[in-house]
Amino acid sequence: MNYSRLKVWCTVTFTMAVIAIVIRAIWQIVVIPTPQTMLIFVPLIVALLGVDTLVAYLVFKPEKLKSLPFSIGITVGLTAGLLAGVTHFVRFIISTQADPFFSKVIGYLIVLSSVSAYFIFLYVIWSLRKARNNGQRKV
Repeated sequence: MNYSRLKVWCTVTFTMAVIAIVIRAIWQIVVIPTPQTMLIFVPLIVALLGVDTLVAYLVFKPEKLKSLPFSIGITVGLTAGLLAGVTHFVRFIISTQADPFFSKVIGYLIVLSSVSAYFIFLYVIWSLRKARNNGQRKV
């Protein structure tokens, strides 16, 4: 099976979330241009771009995900994060704070990319574990 489409899908999905968060961080800098805001959000933007690069690296080198404890830990963390994010999104969209157009755009980008990333991750983990188990004798 050709995994290049899946790799591009993973990279695009995570990058959508990073772009939404970077837009929000830049928005915060524009709205409140203080040194404290710069001190918080400029490093956040740099860190997000670094994490996006790391995720892209892991997408193209998925053998790092073969460890069972690593897989379980990441799956539990992603499940908890997705549940919290969807709950926050549902509560946010119906609130009065969701009035600006970009608030809704950012919210939808985050939720859609989170759900997509969650299913990509589960697919990759199950595929890697299944391929690994097919190559070994089961006890």
